[in-house]
Amino acid sequence: MHHYNESNIITLPCPIFLTYFFTVLIIKDGEIKQIDFCDIQEYLNDLPTDEQLKAHGISVLNPSDDTFLLLQHNHFLSARPNGTFDLTNKAHGWEEFRRISNIPFRFVPEKPYSPRIPHIIHQTDNPLQPQDIYLENITSLKTLNEGWDYRYYSEKDRIDFIYTHYGWEMLNIYLRLNRLYGAAQADFFRYLCVYHHGGVYLDMKSGGTKPISSILHEDDQFIISQWDWNIPRYFEWGKKAELSHIEGGEFPIWCLICSPGHPLMAKVINQMIANIFFYTPALHGTGSVATLKVTGPIMFTRVVFNNLHKYDVRKEDILHKGLNPHMVENIVRKNQYHGQVLPLVIQSFHVGDTI
Repeated sequence: MHHYNESNIITLPCPIFLTYFFTVLIIKDGEIKQIDFCDIQEYLNDLPTDEQLKAHGISVLNPSDDTFLLLQHNHFLSARPNGTFDLTNKAHGWEEFRRISNIPFRFVPEKPYSPRIPHIIHQTDNPLQPQDIYLENITSLKTLNEGWDYRYYSEKDRIDFIYTHYGWEMLNIYLRLNRLYGAAQADFFRYLCVYHHGGVYLDMKSGGTKPISSILHEDDQFIISQWDWNIPRYFEWGKKAELSHIEGGEFPIWCLICSPGHPLMAKVINQMIANIFFYTPALHGTGSVATLKVTGPIMFTRVVFNNLHKYDVRKEDILHKGLNPHMVENIVRKNQYHGQVLPLVIQSFHVGDTI
């Protein structure tokens, strides 16, 4: 059921340098660039050796086990959000690299692709049954979307689903996420769920006032949206430094709409897996900051934006088409992930490679 082939295995021809953005440094057409880790198979021939870096006037400093700095013209090479590099006088964050010699994971197995979005609504929460506060919203979703299949997944269901459809290797990655970060676990699951089944994923608190079918076009395969900054509540939403090059900010993930087996969702999953293994608390933070970067909308937005030219992705103003991220107000949980100070990933992979 879980087929791993050569396309799932990543074998590096030489050590690579990973940026703050979980992107990989390459040299292509004589220029130093970044590519998303999920695209590394396409650029194996562009990964620079130490000799090629030296030929471009770059020297490598290793101030600590996990941190590398690249100097060019006596300045620090600094990764930019848009995939380019700049030179700066100070080294902090965007100027820090990690050097990786081996990849301790495989990409997600390829799923059969279907160009149609099935009429399925997916939602997940930890309890075995939906909490009472959500029942009215669930009833409304079912009523508005008559004929659609509604599926609720508990925490146990998520584990069973991942093991059944993706195997132990993927479940093991999921279990690396700290249980205090329920949002990250839900992020992980939602991508795998819609990649396998297709359809519409909605957060538990999200709902609608119109049928979802009124949003869909017959030939839709992957739909994205953005926050409407004209609505006061959302004015500051999705405005992150990592997305400063994207007009309109992030593509939210409270609602995911795509066809089963879509290759773009596979890229999202592969990037998320890499982020989990290469997450560094000191660099990527904890709490909501880490969640947004590693599994959440920052990661999702960067991958999707970088692939808009490759796939038929349609942007839709779902907020004005009847979908609402806040049909139910947030439940204050005992352990909110927002303010967590413990690492997002348990026993994160040690990626230092001293030279």
